[in-house]
Amino acid sequence: MSTWLRLDGAGSQTSGREALSESQAVDAPSDMPLAIAELKFDSSSLVPIRQQICEAIRAAIWSHELPPGTLLPNSRVLADHLGVSRNTVVFAYTRLVNESLCESKTRRGTRVARDIPYFSQTVETSRLEAPSASTAPLRAAFNARHALETRVNRVSDRVPFALIASDPVLYPRTKLGRRLADKFLSAPPVIHNSPSSASCNTHFQRSVAAYLRNVRGVVCDPEQVVAVSGLESALNLTARVLIDPGDSVAVEDPAMDIVRSAFSSAGAQMFPISSDGQGANPSRMRGPPARLIYVSPSVSFPFGAQMPERRRLEILAAARSQNAIVFECDSCGELRYGGGRLKSLYGLDADQRVVHYGGFFQTLGVFVNVGYLVVPKSLRDCFREIGYLVTTTPPAPVLDAIAEFVEENEYAAHIRTVRSVYAKRLEAVKRACKELLPDVAVSEPLGGLHVVLQFDAEFDECAVTELAALENLPVRSLSQYYQQKCWQKGLVLGFGAVSDQSVRSLVGRIAELIGEAKRATRAPLAEVSR
Repeated sequence: MSTWLRLDGAGSQTSGREALSESQAVDAPSDMPLAIAELKFDSSSLVPIRQQICEAIRAAIWSHELPPGTLLPNSRVLADHLGVSRNTVVFAYTRLVNESLCESKTRRGTRVARDIPYFSQTVETSRLEAPSASTAPLRAAFNARHALETRVNRVSDRVPFALIASDPVLYPRTKLGRRLADKFLSAPPVIHNSPSSASCNTHFQRSVAAYLRNVRGVVCDPEQVVAVSGLESALNLTARVLIDPGDSVAVEDPAMDIVRSAFSSAGAQMFPISSDGQGANPSRMRGPPARLIYVSPSVSFPFGAQMPERRRLEILAAARSQNAIVFECDSCGELRYGGGRLKSLYGLDADQRVVHYGGFFQTLGVFVNVGYLVVPKSLRDCFREIGYLVTTTPPAPVLDAIAEFVEENEYAAHIRTVRSVYAKRLEAVKRACKELLPDVAVSEPLGGLHVVLQFDAEFDECAVTELAALENLPVRSLSQYYQQKCWQKGLVLGFGAVSDQSVRSLVGRIAELIGEAKRATRAPLAEVSR
């Protein structure tokens, strides 16, 4: 049965007098969808005007110029705009409702249907015509093309085994959430002169400087603290300030892929620093003298090793001999489950050649992607000026809320809770791996949110990651984080977003996928032997 909207008058038939002259059409209201405002029809055509209107709106829906849920103008408003009778518009709307392309509700008007049925016919409109072959393609800049070629997986939602995801259940909703709400509600309507003015938030700088002095041995002036939006933002800002195209950058190997992506985008030549059980080993550094050395001494990625003080001093000596700057990544410094408390590289450095990075992302969750850099005094103004060009600085109310959260020692109490939860979860993951994967070596991280499953050289890690991706399990291959050829095969699992109740079942599913990959690898070999 057809659905009809109410018509004004006895019928829906219209005569040739239904169309008014173009001079009588009124300007479109500012809130009218552009596709409707530009709607045109030919009054001299044999096709009825109501049908032309219906076809034009139908084409706009299928071409997504009118997205699902778009509110269409009131029939009287559209009739006045087009210079036609209201019944003509009502007829067009009624037909679209009958075709399930629109939905109409009393006092809520007519909208484009949110659940549009499948439609396979190609919509032919002048706006969707393909460009001619003679049209030259648009060219993106080198940095944009390079970003696409070195694309990085950024799975940070609550997906099991996501590498950079923490547990959103642990977000301090009551204390930090209340502070954030208060700051945003009481924020004065002031437009800052610069989008990065929040990077010089004195309240945030003072609280972070005091916190680092107590827990990291970092002695700095508050003005040396620069607020950033996470590690990737910090790396890009550092590369802008310190790296010229062609400069050499020594990066611990393995390392997060966003590290290599940031420095390669700046045109740097990267050279690996082989790592062992104590982190990056400067005696195995290769290549020309480095402009910058990247290390993560507190918790290395992905094995979670902690660099002893002797090794840290060796890193500083190597940097001094090459006149290099050290980028110290301390993103997981609060998530150390073993080992002693050691001074940071910045705290051990007497030459002011260390850039220290820390952040709240791992401890406060994906909702608070806030970090900070502590830069040498001689480079403070450079980081500040280049920071004016970077628009990814956290909002000032967020920085103020975090500053209060840190000053009131609520952050320290939160860290103790989070560290305890993750330490127990790590043990549960290792226990499940050892039970369900008895032939696989499991790493023993001293910190962080990652576990590495290590296999022999013949293991096809890519086959497992492909199977896991089909089930939305972002398991990563170990070899992708090495710059030099990796003879060790393995899988990297992030356990931050894995709930305690699902640890065993998820590890069990990974074990099944590993078995499937091994059987698929053996099958071609069996055929060859026959």
